[in-house]
Amino acid sequence: MLMLLRRQLLLLLLFAPFGFAQADLVQVASPDRQIEVRLMVAQPHELYALPRIAYQVDFRGKRLLDTSYLGFNIDAQEPMLGENVGLISSKLDSEKNFNSLLAEYMQNGSLGRRISVEVRAYNDGIAFRYIIPRSTPLEQFSIASEETQFRFAEDVSGYPLVEQPGIGWVAIRDTRADHYAPMSLERVDRRTLISTLAPLAGHPSIAVVATSPMVSPWRVLVISADRNRAADSKLVASLQ
Repeated sequence: MLMLLRRQLLLLLLFAPFGFAQADLVQVASPDRQIEVRLMVAQPHELYALPRIAYQVDFRGKRLLDTSYLGFNIDAQEPMLGENVGLISSKLDSEKNFNSLLAEYMQNGSLGRRISVEVRAYNDGIAFRYIIPRSTPLEQFSIASEETQFRFAEDVSGYPLVEQPGIGWVAIRDTRADHYAPMSLERVDRRTLISTLAPLAGHPSIAVVATSPMVSPWRVLVISADRNRAADSKLVASLQ
């Protein structure tokens, strides 16, 4: 009997769905409680993949964005910044128009590499950004790519304005900063979009050269049950 139970557990782990294993869960909701964002450390489904910072978004009690992974490829450093991490602290706060969450992570086995994710949950969407604190390996560094995923619960037919039938509309936006390359989107599969950054002139493998502490621009998801409200929201302007 014991051997049978062990075999069933092994099969469950081997065939677990995408993002099955999760740890270090923290969450924040919009003031009206209609939008909920969860940050976690999740195990991707790829063979030999390391656990990685991820997020999920619910709207009106329904899954809007499924487990979507976060992080950076830092030039000449491995693993990805955002992989093999543990949550070292989290803080919830509240302002007039939003509730916020700041989650700080330490990369296991590294020489003090850290990364934080700041999330703001508004009644009309969410915004999040990366913060890279100063550490010896990241005093001066180059970002080869930003690996921010937007994995929707249903297939995506168009973007940056995305419809999720029976759930709502999402407009994917970003703020701009002089020290950081503009973000565009690339389709990975039927449900997943990923951020891409334009390379620096003369450096095709580098998108951003930075000195820590570094704060990225906001990645914004405007969320509404109404298409026009999602398209016309002033949320991005309020973050500039």
